[in-house]
Amino acid sequence: MLDPKEKYVSLVTYRKNGEPVATPVWFADLGGSFGVITEANVGKVKRIRNNSKVSVTVCDVRGSITPLAQSIPASARLVTGHEAVAVRRAISRKYGIVYRLFATYWFVSEVIDKVRGRRADDEAAIVFTLDATGG
Repeated sequence: MLDPKEKYVSLVTYRKNGEPVATPVWFADLGGSFGVITEANVGKVKRIRNNSKVSVTVCDVRGSITPLAQSIPASARLVTGHEAVAVRRAISRKYGIVYRLFATYWFVSEVIDKVRGRRADDEAAIVFTLDATGG
């Protein structure tokens, strides 16, 4: 079972060759599933497009696995639009001022990218649902 009060999980996605890639992420309980904010063009998104099977394990901000934490299998899907906004809002409620500072930095980075002529990515998020054995 994943405790929604935990701050970070290590989200493991899989390369086409089956090699696991772990990324520490913020997550929020969405009532039956969990959400993760992300940018649309990052590796974990590309890997989830190829393979929706993931696993999550409680970790610290650096990705170090919490002692006695168990890896939980899950299925992930990518969401955009209003679903991505709902994930962002859930993350904002959970992480408060820390998230707001991060969001401000992200916004400023996007403005700078636009000034430089780079196209901003659409808002995206990952929603994962624990497998039946995971809670």
